[in-house]
Amino acid sequence: MGGAVSPPYSFQHTGPVLVCGNAECLFNDLHRAKSLFGDIPVIAVNGAAKVVRADALYSKHPERFISYRWLEAQKFHFSTTPLIHADTRAATRPSYVDYWWTGVWGGGGSAWDARKLAYFVGYDPIILCGCPLDPGPYTNGGGIGGYMTDAKVVQDLRDGMAKEVEWHNGAFSMSGWTRTLLGEPC
Repeated sequence: MGGAVSPPYSFQHTGPVLVCGNAECLFNDLHRAKSLFGDIPVIAVNGAAKVVRADALYSKHPERFISYRWLEAQKFHFSTTPLIHADTRAATRPSYVDYWWTGVWGGGGSAWDARKLAYFVGYDPIILCGCPLDPGPYTNGGGIGGYMTDAKVVQDLRDGMAKEVEWHNGAFSMSGWTRTLLGEPC
């Protein structure tokens, strides 16, 4: 299933983790997940880095950590400098990425990749928050008419995630289509 990383990742994690996407349901999902699990580590995906304190960041588009000011938001709003992860298949290879992985890239988008990353570094279970894979806006109201409001794009991401059945076990979701597919943690 992959999981090779450069440079070597020397940390080993255990226990649950939240993988946070940037869908409008993020804050409701986080509230419900934290009522079940407490204050646990967070891997922020893409624009979620602007709105939640993260221990790690992941994107299929690592150049956006700077160009979209995701990393800057972590430093400014949360006084953190999370570790930045990306897959070697990304179109760009920015020097500020801390860890380059093979084996996390696949269907389902950046959040589903982050689910795989979470597994490779030892987290279990992995709870998706703000990752419903339902068409809709982002937490900041952005994306109206954008990428995640396009039903075809969303369906392609769903199809990719559904096909990767080897990754379903140990993953849960707090809302939407992904909750229907994976179940909700209890």
